Amino acid sequence: MEKKYPLDEKEQEIFGLFSKKMTPKTKHEYLLKIVLFKEFLDFDELLNATKEDAKIFIQEIQKKYAKSTCEKIFSYLHSFYNFLVKEEYLKINPFKFVRKPVVSRMKNKDDVLSIQEINKLIDCIQNENLRNQAIIVFLITTGCLLNELVNVKWKDLIVDDEENFYIKLGKRNKKRTVKLHPYCFKLIEEYREYKGLSEIIMPTDEFIFTTQKSNSITDRNVRLIVRKIMDKSGLGDYSSKDFRHSFAAISLMLGACDEELKNQLGWSDKYYAIRYKYVLNLVDSESIDYIMESDKLNINDKI
Repeated sequence: MEKKYPLDEKEQEIFGLFSKKMTPKTKHEYLLKIVLFKEFLDFDELLNATKEDAKIFIQEIQKKYAKSTCEKIFSYLHSFYNFLVKEEYLKINPFKFVRKPVVSRMKNKDDVLSIQEINKLIDCIQNENLRNQAIIVFLITTGCLLNELVNVKWKDLIVDDEENFYIKLGKRNKKRTVKLHPYCFKLIEEYREYKGLSEIIMPTDEFIFTTQKSNSITDRNVRLIVRKIMDKSGLGDYSSKDFRHSFAAISLMLGACDEELKNQLGWSDKYYAIRYKYVLNLVDSESIDYIMESDKLNINDKI
């Protein structure tokens, strides 16, 4: 039986032009989606795809994948075929006639911990090692992305003349500086002391969070830490991303404006805040204890 290759020579050349300015990771992601469609076409040429092919393909993947995955596959292929039209390989984008799978961006109770639940979580981590405590409090009090946490280095920590603590998050032109709560900084200092590092924090390229076997920590490591602590606390199936959603919802409830939240979380648009309007009444406003007390922690501190 003759072996079939995902893309023929012409398609490889076209994809090379399409992806020449992409990062390797983005290029790989696009290629996976394009090959998936190519396989659906039974290895017929991508340039021969019709609007009926595109329609049936999207219907089929919706039976196999989550809505968010289907939305991503559609977007990648729509973008690729727009390129083909722009470069005059095709006259019409076949995905132009297909309804895009849409995932609601509105957040519900399954995405957000209440203040009571966060209190319980903070209480639960007191017996964890210092690194795990610092990681959980860092995620909860900054609302950062998981990949931002694993990439923070000692040089990203800033202490001003008034003993305010800050951390630089993000990459390149999207880098932002956010305020650290003193309790979070205290845990980082204790973790640093436990590791046997000097009391004076030097601006080095070494990662803040590490493992016993590595000078860094991975996304997977942190997910396992979060999963372990969530199971221990009995709070349900929340993830590190839900800490970010919780930060946004509670901050809005406590009075943060959309623009402040945009700057804190690195959103491209302040109107992302509208996604949380349906859960604000579920994030209770009862008295806040543990590190959520005003003298210990206020996740709505202004930057």
